[in-house]
Amino acid sequence: MKKNLFFTLCFSFCPGAGQMYQGYMKRGLSILIVFAIFAGLFATVGTPIFAIPLPVIFIYSFFDTFNIRSLIGSEDKLEDKYIWEGNQLFDISKSLKSSNTKKIIGFALIFIGIYILLVNMLPNILYTLNLNVIARYINRLSSYFAPIAIALLSIFLGIKLIRKK
Repeated sequence: MKKNLFFTLCFSFCPGAGQMYQGYMKRGLSILIVFAIFAGLFATVGTPIFAIPLPVIFIYSFFDTFNIRSLIGSEDKLEDKYIWEGNQLFDISKSLKSSNTKKIIGFALIFIGIYILLVNMLPNILYTLNLNVIARYINRLSSYFAPIAIALLSIFLGIKLIRKK
């Protein structure tokens, strides 16, 4: 059954929401997750390269919503599945079982924890101890910490993918 055109239009402006409104929950959720990951990386790191996929995902989601709406009621019905299903590169269940993936996730979590402590707690402690100069330097350095760490991680993963046979 076709949904209301006005609400379809309204929901299509939020990546993934239009698909979910049409009843394609897995498809909509996966688009929303991918959009949120890139938006979060852009907001956290501030590197414009993470903003490049955002309009592409938005436009894809917008037109995909109306494509799904046009197929409802016809014989050409799409299967509701995650956008990474069937693609071995993004097969989460297999990749989470690997010890290398667990190590990468572990290091990422440690990095996030250190970053949060460095940015939020350490300057306050140093200001309390009247070490204002050191606290100012840490505040300045912490703004470069996330972009440098993500750049180094990208280089490391790129080299590892190239060297793997």
